[in-house]
Amino acid sequence: MSQSVINNITNYMERHQQGARLTLTAIAASVLTASTLIGYQRITRSRLQDDKKALKRAVDEEQPAAISIIDEEKMEEQKREPMDESLVLELLARNTAFFGHESVCKIRKSFVVILGAGAIGSWTALMLVRSGVEHVRIVDPGYVRLESMTRNAVAKIPDIGKSKALILKKYIGDIAPNAEVQVERTHLTQDSMADLLAGTPDFVVDTLPAVKDKVLVAKYCKEHNIKIVSAMSAGAKADPTLIQVTDVNDTMTDPLARMYRRQLRKFGIDRGVPVVYSTEKSLHLDSKDFSTRSLPILGPVASMFGMALVTYVIVQLAEFTAYKLPANKMRDGVYSRLQKELAAREQVIFKNTTNILSVNEVGYVFDEFWQGKSAISGAQDRALVMTRWDSSQVSNLVNTVVMTKDEANLHDKLPQGTDLAAHYGSNIVDKINAQFALESKLQQLWNSPAA
Repeated sequence: MSQSVINNITNYMERHQQGARLTLTAIAASVLTASTLIGYQRITRSRLQDDKKALKRAVDEEQPAAISIIDEEKMEEQKREPMDESLVLELLARNTAFFGHESVCKIRKSFVVILGAGAIGSWTALMLVRSGVEHVRIVDPGYVRLESMTRNAVAKIPDIGKSKALILKKYIGDIAPNAEVQVERTHLTQDSMADLLAGTPDFVVDTLPAVKDKVLVAKYCKEHNIKIVSAMSAGAKADPTLIQVTDVNDTMTDPLARMYRRQLRKFGIDRGVPVVYSTEKSLHLDSKDFSTRSLPILGPVASMFGMALVTYVIVQLAEFTAYKLPANKMRDGVYSRLQKELAAREQVIFKNTTNILSVNEVGYVFDEFWQGKSAISGAQDRALVMTRWDSSQVSNLVNTVVMTKDEANLHDKLPQGTDLAAHYGSNIVDKINAQFALESKLQQLWNSPAA
């Protein structure tokens, strides 16, 4: 600025001192007001940002379900471009080398329903699709929990609280975009069963935990000519060499398989339901190595149950003749003879012609209670018959024993009120009463809502 300009400003302010003071005051006030406004805006923005962060934290902590629902809706909406057919054929090249092209085509075109997406079901669904099945329906209403992470085939930490079925669908979409994966997040009941098993599935894979549900599914599948395979419990099992696939009629040692088999027989189903189970006896609850009574499941064992299920299913879908289940124990003739002889004994000795066990019930008592042996001597021969244990009580499931013909003839001649413990010994009587008590307990569990 030149000296002349400065002089002019100085001269002006000397002549107009009052006006200059007013002007400077106005300028200072404007600057102060502007500074105040800018400071207020900064504080407001900072508070708004803090409020947004606090709101987000509150939503994350208090409403995870709402966020989960939004995430799951996004998961359901995701659509992926299908793989080129040449890539699919390359992906399944090893299966084609094993089964042949025609059999692999059968596997690809098949439709499989998987009931349950937990420890066993998640591995089953995953490996079915990896094996080439291109249409699956996964039924499970449950959500991923932290404690189940050791057993689930695909769940990650961010998946906790999300639908087990939906995270399976998302994972499968990443590895097999050509697969059609339907998800049903609902409980299976007698009323919903027809809808959940609709569409004429080629196979139903049952990994449900509740015996009652398993029995009702098997009954529905047998009535509607749908192939089914069922997983028994992997709880408290640790020996992978004892896992096997067999007909339900040939299962042994496993408590869940026993109850499953018994209840199926009451619906007239004594064979034709393949199961995956372990012949390993469950760990003793009083063992030092067994820290809980809730039958914990080892993740690797659960995965092997799933692999066994998948192997059985794809072998059947491919119509691979090299593998067949062991032959069933065909005892229909034995059951029929036992029933006729029991009816004759009831009529002649007890004058009863109405309350007589059916052929199915006779087979059930013969196999499940007494394993085809005399309850008295353990004899296992063709001369076995059935009779009442307590002659004063009616003939029914919990009052019928297997004996040799000679043992039964002597038993039926005992006077009513005979002390059977004194006659046979307490060991034999306790063993027989334990079988009757077990049947009553199983029936009680079956009739309870939690069965």
